[in-house]
Amino acid sequence: MAHRGVHGYRGGMPLALYDLPNWLFGLLISGGWVLVGLVGYAVFQRVCRVTFAESDRNLAIALLGVIATINSLLLAFSAISVWESFGSAEKAVRTEAVVMTALARDLVVYDTVPARQARDLLQKYAAVVVDQEWAAMRRGELPEQARDLLDDMFRAVGRIDPAGPREAALMPEIWARTNELIRARRERTQASEAQVPSTLWSVVVLATMLTLLTTYVLPRSAFNITAVGLLSGVFGLVFFFIAAMDRPFAGSESIGPEPIQRTMQTMARWSAQAVLK
Repeated sequence: MAHRGVHGYRGGMPLALYDLPNWLFGLLISGGWVLVGLVGYAVFQRVCRVTFAESDRNLAIALLGVIATINSLLLAFSAISVWESFGSAEKAVRTEAVVMTALARDLVVYDTVPARQARDLLQKYAAVVVDQEWAAMRRGELPEQARDLLDDMFRAVGRIDPAGPREAALMPEIWARTNELIRARRERTQASEAQVPSTLWSVVVLATMLTLLTTYVLPRSAFNITAVGLLSGVFGLVFFFIAAMDRPFAGSESIGPEPIQRTMQTMARWSAQAVLK
């Protein structure tokens, strides 16, 4: 039965762009800004027939320095913000994998029906996360099946009845791991929803346009056209970096499920060893 996503991305870059190769994604954004800068310069030079005095051009260059500095700070803030969010998402995935490994190892100690059920549900949860939930997070969705399996595992852990002091001493750790896994999943899913706010996108785009606008008073020449194109391209590269890092689980630079896949392999090996015993 298909589960409908309960969350989705709002604002930001269209998801279709993240399906493109990284070089093409970057070329579209950087080239788009170069096109915007050069077309805007050409239109301004054609429409505005006023010849600016040398003092006016000097003032524009000084103003360009101020606006460019402010815009650079905004872009740097955005870049740092998305990089930190990307790092947090990657850390959440590794933490979830480590906690699953530790919990599975603790459950192997028990040889009761509830313990085996909890271990099987944990393996199913990991499989659903890798096979279904990861692709859904790339689309900005979050299915419910993995969450339901985690809830079932929680109830299975609650039915474990320690048979002796050794098992009883291990139960607090199992409960701690179970709650930690729920917390790690929450951190991962929240990280998958993180993105640059639309307001910040609007501000940095407007600030970049104003920065380019101050260069349009320069007389039309090959050098000035090249300068406008280079400035636009540099801004485009920064926008590409922000866009590429904005969605941690989408695109060529996305975070993969490899840590959880390795955990699945470890759990499968432990289960096989438990059966042999």
